[in-house]
Amino acid sequence: MRIGVLGSVAAWPSANGAAPTDGSGSDHSDVAPPGLRLRGLLARLALDAGRPVTTESLVDDLWGDEPPDTVGNALQSLVSRLRRALGSQLVVTVSGGYLLDIAPDAVDAGRFGRLLTVAKAAVDPAAAASTMGEALGLWRGPALADVRRLPFADAVVNRLEEQRAAAIETRATLGLSMGDPAAGLDAVTDLLAAQPLRESAAVVLARGLHATGRQADALAVLDRTRERLAGELGVDPGPELTKARLDVLRGVPAPAPPPPLSTPEPVRRNGSAALTSFVGRHADVERVRSLLGTARLVTLLGPGGAGKTRLAREIVAGLGGRTETPVAELAALTGPEQLAGTVLAAVGEPELLVRRSDDGAPDSTARLLTALGDRDIVLVLDNCEHLVDEAAALTQRVLEAGSRLRVLATSREPLAVPGEVLHPVEPLDTAAAVRLFADRAAAVAPGFVLDAGTAPVVTEICTRLDGQPLPLELAAARLRTLSLTEIATRLDDRFRLLTSGARTALPRHQTLRAVVDWSWDLLGEPERILLRRMGVFAGGATAATVERVCTGAGGPDRADAFDLLAALVDKSLVVAVPSGDSGPTRYRLLETIRDYATERLAEAGEADAVLVAHAAWVVELAEEAEPHLRGADQLRWLAQLRAENDNIAVALRRATTRRDGPTAHRIVAAMGWSWFIRGRYEESVTWVEQVASLTPSGVPAVDARNLAYQVLGCIARGEVEDAQARLGTAIDAAAAAPEPRHPALQLIAPLGRAFSGDEPTLLVELSRTSADPWVRAFATQILAQLAENDGHIDEQRTLVRQAHELFTATGDRFGLGMTLGSLGELEDLAGNPDAAAKACDEAVALATELGNDDDLPQFLLQQSRLAIRRGDLRRARELCESAADLASGPFGVQTMVRCTLADIERRSGNLPAARRNLAMADRDLGNGLALEQRQALVAVIRYGVEDAAGDRVAAIEALTEALAAAERGHDGPVSALVVEHVAGFALANGDPEGAGFLLGVALAQRGTLDHGNPDVVATVAGVEDALGPAAAAEAVQRGRDLPRPEGLAAVRDHVAVRSGDQARLR
Repeated sequence: MRIGVLGSVAAWPSANGAAPTDGSGSDHSDVAPPGLRLRGLLARLALDAGRPVTTESLVDDLWGDEPPDTVGNALQSLVSRLRRALGSQLVVTVSGGYLLDIAPDAVDAGRFGRLLTVAKAAVDPAAAASTMGEALGLWRGPALADVRRLPFADAVVNRLEEQRAAAIETRATLGLSMGDPAAGLDAVTDLLAAQPLRESAAVVLARGLHATGRQADALAVLDRTRERLAGELGVDPGPELTKARLDVLRGVPAPAPPPPLSTPEPVRRNGSAALTSFVGRHADVERVRSLLGTARLVTLLGPGGAGKTRLAREIVAGLGGRTETPVAELAALTGPEQLAGTVLAAVGEPELLVRRSDDGAPDSTARLLTALGDRDIVLVLDNCEHLVDEAAALTQRVLEAGSRLRVLATSREPLAVPGEVLHPVEPLDTAAAVRLFADRAAAVAPGFVLDAGTAPVVTEICTRLDGQPLPLELAAARLRTLSLTEIATRLDDRFRLLTSGARTALPRHQTLRAVVDWSWDLLGEPERILLRRMGVFAGGATAATVERVCTGAGGPDRADAFDLLAALVDKSLVVAVPSGDSGPTRYRLLETIRDYATERLAEAGEADAVLVAHAAWVVELAEEAEPHLRGADQLRWLAQLRAENDNIAVALRRATTRRDGPTAHRIVAAMGWSWFIRGRYEESVTWVEQVASLTPSGVPAVDARNLAYQVLGCIARGEVEDAQARLGTAIDAAAAAPEPRHPALQLIAPLGRAFSGDEPTLLVELSRTSADPWVRAFATQILAQLAENDGHIDEQRTLVRQAHELFTATGDRFGLGMTLGSLGELEDLAGNPDAAAKACDEAVALATELGNDDDLPQFLLQQSRLAIRRGDLRRARELCESAADLASGPFGVQTMVRCTLADIERRSGNLPAARRNLAMADRDLGNGLALEQRQALVAVIRYGVEDAAGDRVAAIEALTEALAAAERGHDGPVSALVVEHVAGFALANGDPEGAGFLLGVALAQRGTLDHGNPDVVATVAGVEDALGPAAAAEAVQRGRDLPRPEGLAAVRDHVAVRSGDQARLR
């Protein structure tokens, strides 16, 4: 199998497993399965071909911050479907994850990377150009074109597209050096059109145009790029573009690389040789080397233990040429007076240290400037943070004195020198962190092997240590005395655990605590107070929240908080995370820093007070947001709650652990509706049940709301008896709550009575008299559903339209989604597919906006059924599989997905696949809400499969089972669905009069026949053709005149007669 990600995700069968020789894939049919997350899973596994990918990584990469409640089942479902598409032998289950069992070269991205490496290593330019061309030929379009919405895609796409861009430029440059300047120019032209601010592409294109005699075009390219840089970024062009423009103006050809000197002088490189492997920073190396081509000061910025020193040495080690790369190690310096002398020694002029100025005083800085002169040097200033002011001043002086000097600094905070370019040293990604740990582990524990058994624990360790190299190395060193599992367990006390650094390392790099202590000791007291108080946050916080929770009570004033926060960001102790949706920047602590801050908070005796402040803020946020969740501003407030999901969860956990009933009750009462409209039913039910055992809040409206949510949770799980047992208490509490009463308290009695089978009198009254327009809308929509269930379709249509108008007025997208779903079903029943599709499309858009992972798959299934009815089985399958990616929760969506897939397979002629899906639907039935309705649906689809297989006995048995489930469920539309199938069966077996009668029974159950279903339309036409219009109408009317229970009993008798007619059946 060959996998493609350089374009849309694709999979091509290959007899010998060879990688594609080009990007077309035209000689093989693409067998990659449809569906966003399914293709995303294939791509994600392919990008690590032959290596395990943990379940945790896959969940993060496919769902991000919004995984479904039953994410394990959802992932397993995707894996099963991928195995069906590719073959079970390719997608291998390993401990803690999965592995795509193919060679990296069988993935076009892997082959692309290997060819780039070969091209870069080639001595012959022609060979390099040929190999580079082969690599570029693998691209079929934008990388991961059809899965770019998934969380993992952006970083991968950026990396691959940057490699592609660099390869295009290199290919063109090679052509220029070989006397073929036109080679690759079209590709560079396209690249610059796509990235008009890319200076390197502009330079390559201009030199190529110049070499082909098109001087005016070359100048136009350079001038256009220069104007864009000034107009859009407000910056001047870099030296390469400036030089290229001068060369074109002067008619100077592109510079050739200088010939090697016959007796080259040694180049000073006083960095020590690496003693261990370098892992996971190769993109950083390339970027910083590129930056050093245009910037004179680049600072590697990151927290202690991020690997800044090692990265700096790797960067300068590969600069080559005549560039000197002295390294000045500043960590051991104890005072600013030592700084210039240390740098002077590093650049190789120690004898100047003993010389004196004219007045007899030593002047190391002056001597340093003399020593540097105009030498081609990249000077590394390593560990500047404890002398940051002095290092900044010295750096500015040496840069101003020598035009060819460049400085690469490492620091925990910027030097803030004019022209400084910052390169943040981010944590290693999971894969690189795992490789680093494995390398270091193998060095200290020779028996260690990274395999399916060890990978999950290693991944956990790497994640909990934030992907930071030094803590990972300290953890790996513990394998001399502890097992992997013991190390992972002891990370709860990481500062005691990670104390085994190298003896030759600086003291502050020998233990994890020493690493963080070094940064802590450089802070002022106000910064320390703010940092330790920020340890209460989970998932970070906005600046406004930090000001709200972490100031006062002996700490910094609110007015000073942001400046202190910015200082902590500059010092790499707080991470600033820009919002991707124009929201406020968030500020978070890496887990190690958070643990350290929590320790310091406890030592300061502030923990209780700050935890109380954090809980009070969570309560305030949730209660402020709650009323807005039913109006036009709900998306903004939902976004805030979603961003603070970790903080809300940790506040709830702390409150329940501390038995703080009032706080826990208030959070749950305020969050209940948010969880509901986002499809987070399991989360809601879990918290509602947990707080039920705690002391009430003492606020009647809050406690009454949680009692109401207990009843609604029982209904959602199908636990009708439990719901009825709790209903009386909830109704009494709601009645005792003060006005104005929350919508849940207004609705609990009417809803409870209606779902208990009572007449909906209270609901009707509420729909007309409530002062809250949202309550009137919701009550009206529930009345519409009850009318649907009773077969009163005209009343249902009227009520749904009324509810839709009311929800439109309130701006509630959740309510609009409900009414649009109902309107879509009504239009479908009426045989208006275009109107039905329009309503469903709008419902899908609204559910997507809300992030409602329960309603969205149901609306996708509606779209899938519409596609089935118009004969577009491919589109139906895509929609159904998208629904399967999301299906979870207590409402049986998984069962409906399986039934729809089974129907698609049956219509496609794949009866074994249809039966497999039905078996999974049976497995997913469980209990819960609408169990009988789901049982009826499974049986109806099974009837279709057995009928298609020609097994009339099994088909009759399925119809009998479907009818029994429909009678138990007392659901008019479901009963009508079953009876319509019985009518079709009767007609097919020579009983048109019985079929007409059964159509009448179905009409009475639902209030209409399903005029959007081609099978029902065919049954109606068949009855009329066989009996004539008048007799057919009479037969239908006989069925319609029967009361609904008697009608179903008559259908049961009809099926029983058919079941006994074995000769006819066979």
